[in-house]
Amino acid sequence: MKKHVVFLSLFLVLIMMATMLGGCGGSSKKPDAGAKSAATAKNPPKIAEPTKTVDPKANLNADITIVQQLDMVSFDPIATSDLSNRYIITNIYSYLFAQDRYLNSTPELAKSYKRLNDSTWQFEIHKGVKTHDGKELTADDVVYSLQRTQKGTAIGALFKPVDKISKVDDYTIQITTFGPYPALPTALTHVSCGIVPKHYLEKAEASKDWSNPIGTGRYKFKSRIIGDSVVMERFDGYFNKDDKALNKSLTFKIIPEGSGRTIAVETKKADLNVVFDTVDYDRVVGNANLQLWQHPSQLVWHLGYDNTNPNFKNKLVRQAINFAVDRKALMEVGHNGHGTVVFNNATFAPTCLGAVNNPGNKYSYDPEKAKALMKQAGVSGFDTEIIVFRDEAERMAVLVQSYLKVIGINATVKRIENAVFAQTIQAHKAPMFITSWGCYWDPDMFLARRFTKAGIGGVNRVWYQNPELDVMIDKARTISFDDKPRAEVYGQIQNFLAEEAPEADLYVNNMYALANKDLKGVEINVEMPHNYYKLHY
Repeated sequence: MKKHVVFLSLFLVLIMMATMLGGCGGSSKKPDAGAKSAATAKNPPKIAEPTKTVDPKANLNADITIVQQLDMVSFDPIATSDLSNRYIITNIYSYLFAQDRYLNSTPELAKSYKRLNDSTWQFEIHKGVKTHDGKELTADDVVYSLQRTQKGTAIGALFKPVDKISKVDDYTIQITTFGPYPALPTALTHVSCGIVPKHYLEKAEASKDWSNPIGTGRYKFKSRIIGDSVVMERFDGYFNKDDKALNKSLTFKIIPEGSGRTIAVETKKADLNVVFDTVDYDRVVGNANLQLWQHPSQLVWHLGYDNTNPNFKNKLVRQAINFAVDRKALMEVGHNGHGTVVFNNATFAPTCLGAVNNPGNKYSYDPEKAKALMKQAGVSGFDTEIIVFRDEAERMAVLVQSYLKVIGINATVKRIENAVFAQTIQAHKAPMFITSWGCYWDPDMFLARRFTKAGIGGVNRVWYQNPELDVMIDKARTISFDDKPRAEVYGQIQNFLAEEAPEADLYVNNMYALANKDLKGVEINVEMPHNYYKLHY
């Protein structure tokens, strides 16, 4: 468990002018923040700080409208790990542990917890927790829900160290692991670990109908129009009366186009744009009627490729692609330069434990080196396809297309819907793709899911596996509850993956949110806008 980090006023000023996400390998997950043009803008973006006090005159009965780019896939927590799902369903379900703005795990349903030994954890849940249909949540609900989560593909690799999830008494559960698993509390914050009451879960599983979800979160589901909106109302029976929703309702409005989301806030048709496209940055940053909020991100944008595809089985080809792409130029196209370039091929943001930005100083933008590697591989070129589903990715894909052509790879760009993106990859119909991955301070939260057999069918989108890497990941997971020896192993893993080049990591973008000038309580964490229940006027 990592400690919260307090921002100092002077530090805030300095980081506004600094490059985002300075590297760190210590015990805190607090990154640096920054943004292009922030120092010179008339009304620079604000650092979104947690709401500490609420004005007694505040309007706590407001209906808040949030615009986002993508519709959700399902109300089933284990159906997908996509951020579009997390934006919405984390408000409906409660978790043993929630995430703070730096993705530290903080107790929510867990009243207390203790580690009995290196492989046995006990969690006491709050008594009197009510479900949205008026029943009491007990250990039976938590155990049943987490046992189902354990079997799900989205989190399979995360729960691989877990041996048994069992009930101790009506308000206590026990999780036994096969060995030391320091990341367990953080793993329990994953979107797939949302606690669904047993009686509803059994019904939903039998009928395969998740259209009217029941949880214990701060909001209860009201309605959904697929492709258009999701509406939820404040749940006045939320167990923590001191931390309940500050608004009457939330409406998530789906607007795929970035400019459309910006206009919605400008015209007051929406209160908050949670997926702000930085192409509108200069247009809004000095607007006195708007608030632009920023926070460093841990979203690593990457060019992925199917490592089982004959064109990408050769390591030299994969390395050539890493030399062929100009990461800085791609960051300009994707996010107007608002971010930090990364090279590690392991989905490490600079803020992750043991992060190495460019292991062995292996990669740079070097088209001639890329051509030489293609020649060494004995590959003159081939035809392929780049799959995308977001505006930023599509802009980058067009540029990547030009880079690949230089080394003989002829790529076409194909945009598809978010709802079928994962299935397209799972069906081996995405030879190349561009997307982002939200990592965590603790690399155990993503490495096994991204680069081992356990992640196949889930989020190992590049279809990469290597027994040597498996050994290193298990070693980093179990070597110690102390960060230092784990960080050393993670450094070795990054060097290994830099050589293997299973993907081409590109950059980490800054996170922004655009809001009505009068909206209070805006928070952004390192992965996404955060804590919507604090929004109010």
